[in-house]
Amino acid sequence: MNLLKDDFISTTQGKVSLKTILTGEQNYQLQYYFDEIQLAMLQLLSSLSTVLLRPTIADLKGYLKNGLTPEQYESALDKVESQWFENDCFMQSKPPANAKWPSAPITKLLSGIECGTSANAMGLFSEIEKTEISCTDCVHVLNYNLHMNIKGECFGPSGATGIRGGGAISTLIAGENLKQTLLNNTIAKDYFNDYAQLDSNAESRPMWVAPLSGIVYQASKIGLDRGLFALAYHIAFNVENKPCLCDICGTESLQSVKTFNREKYKGNYGSTKNGRESGASWWPHPYTPRTIKEDGAFAVCARDQNWQSWQELGSYIVGKETDKATVEPAYIIKQFQYMKTPRQSNLLVGGNIADQGGITGRVYDLYSMPSSLNKHLSKVTQVLDSGLDQKNRLSQAFNKMFGAGYDKHFVGGIKENAMYRFSANAQQIIQRTLLDVERKEASELRKTAVSELKQEAQRIFMGVQRKYQHDLPLFKALVKGESTLYKKQESDFLLKEEG
Repeated sequence: MNLLKDDFISTTQGKVSLKTILTGEQNYQLQYYFDEIQLAMLQLLSSLSTVLLRPTIADLKGYLKNGLTPEQYESALDKVESQWFENDCFMQSKPPANAKWPSAPITKLLSGIECGTSANAMGLFSEIEKTEISCTDCVHVLNYNLHMNIKGECFGPSGATGIRGGGAISTLIAGENLKQTLLNNTIAKDYFNDYAQLDSNAESRPMWVAPLSGIVYQASKIGLDRGLFALAYHIAFNVENKPCLCDICGTESLQSVKTFNREKYKGNYGSTKNGRESGASWWPHPYTPRTIKEDGAFAVCARDQNWQSWQELGSYIVGKETDKATVEPAYIIKQFQYMKTPRQSNLLVGGNIADQGGITGRVYDLYSMPSSLNKHLSKVTQVLDSGLDQKNRLSQAFNKMFGAGYDKHFVGGIKENAMYRFSANAQQIIQRTLLDVERKEASELRKTAVSELKQEAQRIFMGVQRKYQHDLPLFKALVKGESTLYKKQESDFLLKEEG
């Protein structure tokens, strides 16, 4: 099976090829049982589209406007070393002769499945038997997911950190259908070259063709094709000639895979402490927002399991400066803005938060975006600012409890639980409000967001008040907090004038 030629992509209409999706008019839907594998497949297919088409910005605009013909696909395929994408070598390499080469169940390539003693690994699926077998088609996206999206701690002390770092957030441009989504996230070589500033002699061949060597992997020497499928492990899958019903995509297969062997590479990327200290630098992965600090660039990761992506959404599309760092949007967002496509698109934010492959707090969010981010971005930022303003008011209101004379951990627990509930519920409100981002004026969107978010903040605050109404010192402190939560601010007066 070849990933550029054959039917390996699981959809609701059966297995199809990349060519079928990119050159046809059918609206295919991916079919995988896990949202993280859906996300990994979108990244994998977009990366395959990049190395196949090698488009310029002009080419990509043409594909998005007019589509891609079968003849164009075949012409591009003739210029690619397609043997590199055969199923028995793609993203796989043999370890040194003296390597330990340990075996592990394919369950290790999914988050939220308990394979060891770590409590962090337990979650939605806690037994290996729930997912223990894969078809030979799905092992490639599992492998990609391991190298690009899962934290190295899933293998404990023997884990390796990949080119993106551990648990990096992904931002993708989601289109009206699967074909448009893949093209939206295909990287234009000319624009990326200007953005990435890699060495002119950077190695482009994938790592299973030209293996890594040395103890430090210099980011500037890793070309686009090589970086999109960068390896952290020597890896191989143990294929058995036994039929199975795949636990990943749900289809029948004549062959099955239950285990794989891996051995980590000895060197370090700039995503590791050792790599940074040796001057490797972080490789500018196209789907990863990054934080720029004095000591280098870092992939943006979710902070903890209570984190909600809407709080950082503004920085993912325009960037944000703080006292100690600057958050830069992912390259793919910059490319989308640069192309000024007139089509409506959405922003997909995804990734794993918890350590050791845990499912707790996994991110998979979709936001409606204006077709021209440059022109209508204020609509989005005003909705987000409304949420951040209400969150800040609610936080200040709860801070009054710390003067009530109780243990700070007790009071802090009350506040943390309430703030988490607000952030989680605000996520729903903001996603729903942004669905109207193209249809409504900025003032109307802001008015809707402020009204709903204020009601939610007040509802949560009153709920805590009721719970502690018989605890007089705590209740009095909460009453004092009301003035902070309910006081008029500039945004309220603006809404009154507009209304």
